[in-house]
Amino acid sequence: MLRKTCLMLAGLLFSCAALAQPDVEGASDYGQLKRFPLSWIEGYRQGPTPEYLLMLSELKKANNIVVADKRKALEGELTRITYRIPDSHQPGDAFEHFRAQLMTRGAEVLFQCTGRECGSSHYWANDFFGIAQLYGLDRTQVYMAARLGTDYLALYAVQRGNRRVYLQLDVVSVTGGSELVQQLKAAGFATLPIDPAAPLDVVDPLVQLLAEFEPGEAFWLVLHQQGSDVQEALAQSGDMAKQIETAVRSAGVENVLGFGVGPLVPTVLAGRKGALVVIRSAAQ
Repeated sequence: MLRKTCLMLAGLLFSCAALAQPDVEGASDYGQLKRFPLSWIEGYRQGPTPEYLLMLSELKKANNIVVADKRKALEGELTRITYRIPDSHQPGDAFEHFRAQLMTRGAEVLFQCTGRECGSSHYWANDFFGIAQLYGLDRTQVYMAARLGTDYLALYAVQRGNRRVYLQLDVVSVTGGSELVQQLKAAGFATLPIDPAAPLDVVDPLVQLLAEFEPGEAFWLVLHQQGSDVQEALAQSGDMAKQIETAVRSAGVENVLGFGVGPLVPTVLAGRKGALVVIRSAAQ
């Protein structure tokens, strides 16, 4: 009986594994996120984009033109990935898989919609993404626009009439982190999301950001972290700030000082687990 049960389980596992197909040639995942289990990449494109309109509201047609009332124009490197999701799953399963990872990494949600409140799936598939496979049932669609460091993401999942499920991930890496550079120059500070479980992940984008300034400029790296125990969160954020300071100095940017303030400025966290505020220091 035990042998029969084991054989049945082995057969089930084999049949599930067989669902996954090879990725299209040259494709790869977005490095910050893990793909949905047993999914595969059916479409992939990467290259510079002079203007990418990130939609921040529902799509609708006005004067025979599909538009969104709110949108953000971006310039940078576009990575466009079309995932096929195993038929045994719903669009929301794959969408939540990616959304949860983004939240853990401290991403900022710019807009999110579900079902018919997003507008017609036809508009998203043909007018926005330009990918016919994404034309599905309006009630099944889910969309989110988010920012993760200097990357902007459009995430869209839908089920077609033939029950096939697709998830689309567009990532625009803003050239040279120009938006954060402009903010830091104009306002004197800029905020980067941070994952308290992996604080050193912020070092590379931080070094790239600070490289846009004169070598003699000094910066404060102020780390904010959620926590119910204020003293513990203060100590942990202080330790992480010093780790980041050391790593940034090792990368060649020496005029930085790290400080941890825990959960003491909740408006900066805005629901995120952690955030790093880079401030141009007055002490040069």
